[in-house]
Amino acid sequence: MKRIYAFLLSLLFCFAALHLQADPETKNVLLLSGKKTHGYGHHECNSDISVLENLLQRQSKARFDTQLFLDGAWPEPSQLEEADAIVIICDGDANHLLKDRMDEFDALQERNSDLGLLFVHYATVPFGRKEPDFKGTYFNKWIGGFYAGDSKSKTLTKYSHIEGKLAAHPVNRGVEPYRIFDEIYYRMEFVKDIVPVVVAEPLDEVPTFHNLIEQKRFEKDHSLVASFESERERTIFWSYERAGGGRSLGTTLGHIHRNFWTNEDIRKQMVNSVAWISGLDVPEEGFDALELTEEQLNLNHSAPKAK
Repeated sequence: MKRIYAFLLSLLFCFAALHLQADPETKNVLLLSGKKTHGYGHHECNSDISVLENLLQRQSKARFDTQLFLDGAWPEPSQLEEADAIVIICDGDANHLLKDRMDEFDALQERNSDLGLLFVHYATVPFGRKEPDFKGTYFNKWIGGFYAGDSKSKTLTKYSHIEGKLAAHPVNRGVEPYRIFDEIYYRMEFVKDIVPVVVAEPLDEVPTFHNLIEQKRFEKDHSLVASFESERERTIFWSYERAGGGRSLGTTLGHIHRNFWTNEDIRKQMVNSVAWISGLDVPEEGFDALELTEEQLNLNHSAPKAK
């Protein structure tokens, strides 16, 4: 009888151990979006951040406790203190979410040195960048760089057809090189320690055009991207491990909502990104890209203007 009892007890411990192994650590992720400023389908910050939340909540290999803040809403101090990661998708310049919170946000990272950060598209463009004495100190410290855009000869913003060249980075696990048409910021102002995640390459084959304007735009953009002398100039997605220990990512992709989120490899890359900045290990196959229904793709999306 004692042997049977001992055997049953050992089974109980085994099941408990398996349960603990199968129960992933929960990461607290704050998802912040700015107010709508651009036309329908462009800079859909509320929808972008809502789609990302939907993908995170449906993951099977990781558990994310997400909190969504739309239209420029700001978290409570306790929510900021308890966060493992913060994702910001907003306009930059005078509409940047951090415009009046630079010192506050910097102090948060001093207190929570492991806090993960992900800035998407226009969120990489700080307020004050056009001032003659602007140094980008905070953005360099937080995400390893920023978009300056102070002259056409120095920085270029174009609608571009590109192929993403992927670096060997945890964020790219399970991700295949992808093609996308998007507004992309090039020639970022980087600190020396950033690591390229995606480098834009001009397409070798000419896409199908719907009109002459599209063709001329492609020819101009193709020539410009091909003229950049280094991969650093064409780096459009990068990682930066901060001095205090936190992980940061920035990407200049994400202007056109549908082009961005209907790309399966980008979806996987974005989930990988949130997991990585949260301190999780990204599996070799990456996290789940998952499919999006039209309803999920259009979560908190703006309405088209009536004709």
